[in-house]
Amino acid sequence: MISICPTNTRIVKITHLKWNLHWDLQFPEIIVSQNGVSLMWQSIFPEWIQISDKSWYYEWQTTNKYINEQNLNPQQDFSGNIIRHNFVLGLALKAEIEAFESEIALSLTISNGTTNTFKDVLSDGGCLRARSSDFMNHEEVKRSFVIKDSRLISMSELHRTGSLRCLYRSDIKDYDKDWINPSDWFWGRSNDKIDRPAIVGAVAGDGSKAIVIGYQSSFSASQNAEYHCLHSEPSFGDISPDSAITRKGYILFGKDLDILAEQLRQRIP
Repeated sequence: MISICPTNTRIVKITHLKWNLHWDLQFPEIIVSQNGVSLMWQSIFPEWIQISDKSWYYEWQTTNKYINEQNLNPQQDFSGNIIRHNFVLGLALKAEIEAFESEIALSLTISNGTTNTFKDVLSDGGCLRARSSDFMNHEEVKRSFVIKDSRLISMSELHRTGSLRCLYRSDIKDYDKDWINPSDWFWGRSNDKIDRPAIVGAVAGDGSKAIVIGYQSSFSASQNAEYHCLHSEPSFGDISPDSAITRKGYILFGKDLDILAEQLRQRIP
């Protein structure tokens, strides 16, 4: 029922065959730590390896070439100000994805090939972007949900500094940590503290379909009504020299968002 097709970038095309609906998953979107930035949202071109007709993976690591490319094409904020990131070498990524009948399994492994510890490593586990009108342009903020105080709550009921997009955290103090929140100018913030693991979901415009995404140890979740996307951000903690940490996540599809969120919460304690 679920079809996945990697592109020549890290974007995976997702199709729910029964619903005839489509999503893109940029997998993952960023990797940062106290040491610096390892991966930002701009395109990379990994070599995808096919394991089976429904499973793929790729391996990638930060290189001097990648850093030079990023420095030559820096980000700009909404006012046109240049944003300079402190890119660092040393971390490597293995991203694995597998499709099943009504879900997608995700796995991110980050390894440290240096003699230094990478402190407080985190990733945006993927930009899950709707490509079909059922999940677009129908009061998306109202139809997007996170878990707060053990219950699903519409983002329209939560505080947010931006009307189109917001990033919700399980620890409000994280907004003021530069390495955790390098895109505050873009995502904004909320005074509402969400539950951990951070699970985020949405329902279709007619209420008949639902989707959720979440990761083990995810500490924040976000939604962007301009780009019609959902994000869950797993924490990897400190990664010691010559070691690796894996975080698993899932995208679940179904009819009832409450049921999907509870199923996902039980699978990523």
